[in-house]
Amino acid sequence: KLKRVLSLGFQPLANNLIKKKNEKIQKYPLEMNYCVNCHNCQLSVAIDPKKMFRKYFYLSSTSKSFRQHFENASKKYIKEFNLNTNSYIIDIGSNDGVGLTPFKNLGFKNILGIEPAKNLCKISKSKGIKTINDFLTFNTLKKIKKNADLILASNVFAHSDDLQMMAKCILKILSKKGIAIIEVQYLLNTLKDLTFDNIYHEHYNYW
Repeated sequence: KLKRVLSLGFQPLANNLIKKKNEKIQKYPLEMNYCVNCHNCQLSVAIDPKKMFRKYFYLSSTSKSFRQHFENASKKYIKEFNLNTNSYIIDIGSNDGVGLTPFKNLGFKNILGIEPAKNLCKISKSKGIKTINDFLTFNTLKKIKKNADLILASNVFAHSDDLQMMAKCILKILSKKGIAIIEVQYLLNTLKDLTFDNIYHEHYNYW
């Protein structure tokens, strides 16, 4: 029972910029629907994630506030969850390694990034962070060592059109006493602040 609550017409993919002024570019409907049963907001059209994420131009580390957030978060998690340098930490959608770099700088060696963009994996690996170049799916689970103490999914859960699969994958690689931290944007703030530019094809879901 989906209700359309917002239509922004036909739009190109946000991060796939063109090189020439007259270059043809694909456009897709950008509409948000509301489910009256579960209250999730979701896009009306799901674009193939490979088109959006195999080559990705947004580098999280370029944002000073992002870097500071992850530095503060790492210290908080270490203290709150009694982590030590032997703890196993996975970051899903790890981008250029921004979420794992603070742990690495604090002496953590058992860290792993999972990132579908080939260009970002290259940057992450150059920082000494082990990174698997793939999406988190049932097929990629065999590449991932299990029993993680901490799994991070920072603004990446909303980037999945199959939430159930992502959740099941997280549970399969998390240890019984492990912690999963999922960060998502808050839809109420988007509405209050009128930051509709945060609504684009990469964000399938809004909470």
